[in-house]
Amino acid sequence: MSEPEMRARAQAFFETMRTRRTVRDFSPRPVPRDIIETALRTAGTAPNRANLQPWHFAVIGNPAVKQRIRVAAEAEEREFYEHKAPPA
Repeated sequence: MSEPEMRARAQAFFETMRTRRTVRDFSPRPVPRDIIETALRTAGTAPNRANLQPWHFAVIGNPAVKQRIRVAAEAEEREFYEHKAPPA
């Protein structure tokens, strides 16, 4: 890539990333399985120490299971912030 193209692509990536936020409200629209699998293959290529790719992913399609996971994750987060996280 030329330097101008690298700059343009880096800026475009920054613009996309700077608008991200953690949101706990998700679209009910289903995502096609092949798109999920491509995203997971992409995530699995992330560099890491010793190039071991120690990731584990779980794809959950059942809404009741998703809700149970969400409740448990929020309880864990509350516990962390109320009792384990430093005040700062």
